[in-house]
Amino acid sequence: MELAIIGRCNHNGKTAAFPIFGNTSFAEVCSHVCSRFDELVVGTFDLTYAAPGHPSCLIQSDMDVRVMHLFLVNEKKTSIDINISDHTIVEAGAYANAENSFVAEGNIPADEREFLGKFSAPSGRMYLSHPWRSYISKVGQKFVGGVVEFRDKLKKYAVESGFKFSYVKNDKERVTATCTKKLDGCPWRVHASVCRTNGYFYIRRLNNNHTCSGRIRERRSKMMNSSIVSSIVADQIRSNPLIKPTDIVKNFKQNYGLDISYYNAWYGRMKAKKLVHGAEAESYQQLTWYVKSVKEHNPGSHCVLECEPNSNRFKRLFVSYYGCIEGFRFCRPLLFLDGTFVKNNYKGILLAATGKNGNQGFFPLAFAMVDLENEENWTWFMEQLSYMLTPQERTITFVSDRNKGLLESVATVFPKSHHAFCLEHLKRNVFSKYPTGCGKIFRDHIVHLFCKCAYAPTPEAFDMHLRVLKDEGGSVMRTFLDSLPKENWSNAFFEGARYGEMWSNVAESFNSWICEERSLPIYQLVDGIRVKMMEMNSERFRSAHNWNTFLCPEMEERLNQVLEVGRHWEISRSSLSVFEVHSDISVMVDLQKRFCSCYQWQIKGFPCEHAVAAIIKDDGNPYDYVEDFFTTEYYKSSYTFPIYPIPNIERPDIDGHEEIVVEPPLTKKQSGRPKLRRMKSIGEQSRPITCGRCHQIGRHNSRTCQAQI
Repeated sequence: MELAIIGRCNHNGKTAAFPIFGNTSFAEVCSHVCSRFDELVVGTFDLTYAAPGHPSCLIQSDMDVRVMHLFLVNEKKTSIDINISDHTIVEAGAYANAENSFVAEGNIPADEREFLGKFSAPSGRMYLSHPWRSYISKVGQKFVGGVVEFRDKLKKYAVESGFKFSYVKNDKERVTATCTKKLDGCPWRVHASVCRTNGYFYIRRLNNNHTCSGRIRERRSKMMNSSIVSSIVADQIRSNPLIKPTDIVKNFKQNYGLDISYYNAWYGRMKAKKLVHGAEAESYQQLTWYVKSVKEHNPGSHCVLECEPNSNRFKRLFVSYYGCIEGFRFCRPLLFLDGTFVKNNYKGILLAATGKNGNQGFFPLAFAMVDLENEENWTWFMEQLSYMLTPQERTITFVSDRNKGLLESVATVFPKSHHAFCLEHLKRNVFSKYPTGCGKIFRDHIVHLFCKCAYAPTPEAFDMHLRVLKDEGGSVMRTFLDSLPKENWSNAFFEGARYGEMWSNVAESFNSWICEERSLPIYQLVDGIRVKMMEMNSERFRSAHNWNTFLCPEMEERLNQVLEVGRHWEISRSSLSVFEVHSDISVMVDLQKRFCSCYQWQIKGFPCEHAVAAIIKDDGNPYDYVEDFFTTEYYKSSYTFPIYPIPNIERPDIDGHEEIVVEPPLTKKQSGRPKLRRMKSIGEQSRPITCGRCHQIGRHNSRTCQAQI
């Protein structure tokens, strides 16, 4: 992995640091500087650094950044001081040529600006497009990228120089362009062609003089198309695949002084994605190599690729890395199942099985790409899980929503396991059973009664709340409950160990965590998830070695809170292990059976307040009654097995001669604008937003705020 050089920037007595890699661009350096120093704006400052014998080396282009990085690597230095200096006043006549984007201040004396105060003209600034004016300079100039690079730089040169050109000849081997005002006598002309020996493009003839009038750099140039936009935003796409076209428009306005249309920004982003990640159809052809590489670099991983037998079109892909499989042994036997949609051109559904580590964080175990969320695909997914988990010889508890295909597949593949329904999804179902005419207050009340039934720890308490729910909910609720097995949603009848987990929000957290990757082509999506999991597991493993508590920090804090609650309670001993705890009400605690008559110890798998009070009375150690899954030792063990890199430098080029060429699935383009956000269910509450402008909690932010302040 390439090591970063640390750049330290100093300005007005403040210092900020950021990493610089070999491929870091000048625009990225300027962006880092402006983000750390609010008073600076791109184009109003110069960047310099010191080298032996050269105390003030300028940084004005991508080449300057690469030269600096190369120099530091050769000198075996890991950091560099970058000086920031504000632009000085330029003399009259400087930058007078219309080709320059830096606006001179004319003949205004330096002290006149101070006298004028707010009435003085603003300072000139240098935009990131300033180097474009040197892109076409002389005969013999070389373009390593061939005709593509030449066309790109020719357009940027025309934009920055303030003129338009038209092609006389334009093919892969030669390009000739003239000024659009050629008929008015303008002699500007450039001719470039390819060198067959090395494939480079060279300028063969150049008349770089313009006699046409009105050469002014325009903010909205007709030469500025989506191809130029894509070449500029490609680096941004790598770091932020979800960048919005509106943000691209603002970036060009602020940093390049150019107005581009939303259309150009949208298509430029699309082309940049293709440039960075490749064509989505070709991404499927890389899956065969990827599956082999996963098994080679991460032995013990379970990775299955299925294609349609006749057409070799992609059908589904299952991935679980060895580090996750072995690490799950040290997590609770509890899995959260969910599916979420993929946002690339070929769509599809991403199924995931996510566990929970000892510190209450999510633990991704496996995921799969399928075409639909139905019983067939869920059954196949559960069969792959069974293949992995059977050797662990544990009874797994599953938590999910009531997806029809999922209900049958869990019961079929894991007949001895227990399946709990997510309470949040059930609440939405209850809410949606009643029409809006019933009123929100009534519907919320019915949902509240339903939750009482779900949390009831005993059959007696359940029956009591159920009678009230049926009486007030009427026939609508009775019909709904008849189709809902109480063994799947009520604590009083659930036989598995769900550790108090009433929701499937762990699965939702995983879906949100991979939100950016879900918009990528399938190969980049799958490998992007691997990289995130690899980094997260490594970071958690390193962090855990700094813990000095017996339990994970979250559980240690919970134990301390539980311990504080019952310090004043009276405890009576009945036998060696049985106690009566006198709190607001009295309960029985059996330490040997790990039982409390409040039932929270049994339901949550963690000592309740009454149990801890009895343990202290017995001069026992509360840690002895906590399951190993919550200990720091088990947490460390769950991340002992790393996910290893899969370097794509070993990936062969796609030439169509592979043994199995995986074709993309057949999809039908849906009508209307593509939807990128999940539709909220009836009754689902949105997260409250605090406006950064009026500081009120509501459904607006600072950009849409209409409040008077």
